[in-house]
Amino acid sequence: MAAPGITVTAEKGWGPGFCADTKGLAQCTNLASSGKTTVTWQAQTQYKDMITRCKTANTYALIQFAANLTSLTNKIKSAGCSPVLMTSLARRTFSSEQATSDTLGPYSAETIKVASNLGLSLLPLLADSRAYLNKLGKTNAMQFNYASDDTTHLNSLGAKYFGRIVADEVKSKVSALSSYIISDASLSAKIAAGTL
Repeated sequence: MAAPGITVTAEKGWGPGFCADTKGLAQCTNLASSGKTTVTWQAQTQYKDMITRCKTANTYALIQFAANLTSLTNKIKSAGCSPVLMTSLARRTFSSEQATSDTLGPYSAETIKVASNLGLSLLPLLADSRAYLNKLGKTNAMQFNYASDDTTHLNSLGAKYFGRIVADEVKSKVSALSSYIISDASLSAKIAAGTL
């Protein structure tokens, strides 16, 4: 399950790619919502659906949010989910052909701090996605754009690649979920090499 985040929407984020990389789960549900605050999101259907799903035993929530993260995480945990925090997906904005601009670093630092304070697993998506994009380069990275000038949201190719990064992070960082992740050595190798 994925809570909303800066660069995630149900149709334009890494969620569909991640869910495609899972197996044996009762359900992998992408409840992401773009452009919401922790206050406005709680009035949305996705939030209510997530809280209901948290009542099912062994439900995990991947939470990618910056503002009010401690409060939101505690609410999700109180509802019965096991929260896993993750930093934002890097935006595909570059200061040169091989260097992404770090516009989300402060949000990442806050997420890391909250995960540490709450003793939760952390998925370092910002660092891992920036590393991949820096190797891949600006020209190739634009192939992931949802629209030609949209360097935030993802098309289906972007969902596949960044969903794989999240799947590999879950496999290595959340032992209780590692057996539910489908390995894709070929795609993981392309990401490690910075290729398509």
